[in-house]
Amino acid sequence: MLILAKNNGLYIHVPFCEKKCGYCSFYSITNKTDKINSWLEALELEAKKFNGSKITTIYIGGGTPTVLNISQWQKLFDIIKNNFDIENLIEATVEANPNSLTEEHLKFFRDNNFSRISLGVQSLNDNELKILGRLHNSSKALKAMELVKNFDFNLSCDLIFAIPEQNLMSWAKSLKGVLNFANHISTYQLTLEPDVPMSKKYNYDDFNENGYKFYRYAQYYLPKKNFIQYEISNFAPEGNECKHNILYWTQENVIALGAAAVGYIDGVRYKNPETLEKYFEAAKNNFPDEFIEYEILTPHEKQIELAILKLRTKWGIKKSELLPEVEAVLNSMPSDLFINTPEKISLSKRGMRLGNSIWCELIDL
Repeated sequence: MLILAKNNGLYIHVPFCEKKCGYCSFYSITNKTDKINSWLEALELEAKKFNGSKITTIYIGGGTPTVLNISQWQKLFDIIKNNFDIENLIEATVEANPNSLTEEHLKFFRDNNFSRISLGVQSLNDNELKILGRLHNSSKALKAMELVKNFDFNLSCDLIFAIPEQNLMSWAKSLKGVLNFANHISTYQLTLEPDVPMSKKYNYDDFNENGYKFYRYAQYYLPKKNFIQYEISNFAPEGNECKHNILYWTQENVIALGAAAVGYIDGVRYKNPETLEKYFEAAKNNFPDEFIEYEILTPHEKQIELAILKLRTKWGIKKSELLPEVEAVLNSMPSDLFINTPEKISLSKRGMRLGNSIWCELIDL
């Protein structure tokens, strides 16, 4: 048993979906809802490894967590409250799909102190949603957003740009449409791994270069609506940032449960068994180390990673935390990529747009 006395995040990966979206490379399985109860039993065994650990943020993602019914959600919440100290919980987020989110789900989340819903809207254009292989249309997305706000949750909406056939007008309409409901927006450029269904139909290189204009428009438009870019992909009014995700960008501990879930504890990154079958096998053996992949970061690697992670955010990194070689690389780059003060360095808007190029210069130091 590993009891973590300091404050930690808790991430739970729900590996079930109604349908696999055409672009998704996260681990999930479809038409296997009969396995949910067995998954919950395995999850409880894994949670016992950390029994008594203090949790300040919870994020339940997937997959599609809202494929779970209310009795299964009750079991999941019982696992959390029976194995973790959540007395000082400040934020609890559930990912939801407009197609499967119900009023009953929201009543349960409200009654059990969840505070945020992260809704996979992706677009408010029906043609774009069809291209992505989403089960919902724009009407369902709008109704789901309205339902969430009626329950007075903080609402975060995911949107995708650089979709085939997408144009700036449709992107602008999607941004404007979610602003009527959301107090947090995550924008992601479409990327296609070779094994996802959309790769069979689209050559990603044909439209990848078009992502820049969509991202730049979001950087222009959202701050005008008081949505500050506080991280490469994330915008929110002051005080509405996702506290759980900030843990990742500041190298704080995140306990991760579930098949294919990735956690980070005191400089050690770990990945759970990558399939549900292997996860069940690990559970039968009480999750011995041979079923878990570990990556132990050296002090040097940890500092390089810290610089990359903190530079993703508007707060940047203190110069006292920078390795000399990292600072030298940053100083060799065009000055307009950065906001440079005597105490810290952070990315400018242009730097945010070119972040991947900056990370490439740092990652091999």
